[in-house]
Amino acid sequence: MDELCFDLGISKKTMYEHFQSKDDLVDAVIEWQFITVKSRIVETMRNSTDFIDRIYRLWTMMGKMLCQISKQFHDDLRKFRPDLWKRINEHRKESILGNFSKMIDEGIQRGFVRSDINKDVMVLMYLGAIQSVINPEVITQHSFSTEEAYTSILMVYFDGILTDSARQHFHKRISQQAQMSSQ
Repeated sequence: MDELCFDLGISKKTMYEHFQSKDDLVDAVIEWQFITVKSRIVETMRNSTDFIDRIYRLWTMMGKMLCQISKQFHDDLRKFRPDLWKRINEHRKESILGNFSKMIDEGIQRGFVRSDINKDVMVLMYLGAIQSVINPEVITQHSFSTEEAYTSILMVYFDGILTDSARQHFHKRISQQAQMSSQ
């Protein structure tokens, strides 16, 4: 709390006027994160008409947000605030089930996502991969980063569910972004 107050340029007294405890502060930060994620998802869904571009933008936005959370913070939440960790996982699950399910429906209707695969299985498969791989226990036991895990999950996922033409467009978009990033 001392470091946080120093960084914010406020006294501990002022901090405790707004947050009665460290738990209240952590709860507020997590709630703010939920709101931020939801608004960014809505903004991304609204601002991109190209289906593949929207998938790519959602993918990169979610990946960046996941990677901003340190392993230590994840570990601390799981250890000291299992109630909050459970809430985060439930929020993640609801967000994935709702948003990806809508995207899969749209993708099938527009011919970008294969219609020969059960949509519910597609969504649950993605959710399962995210929940079982993007967590501190797994990440700390392996040499890959959160970003590498997320990227690998999505590459395998989208290579499997996209139609041939959509997959080509998707890989072209990835290549363009990689070229832009290297410049």
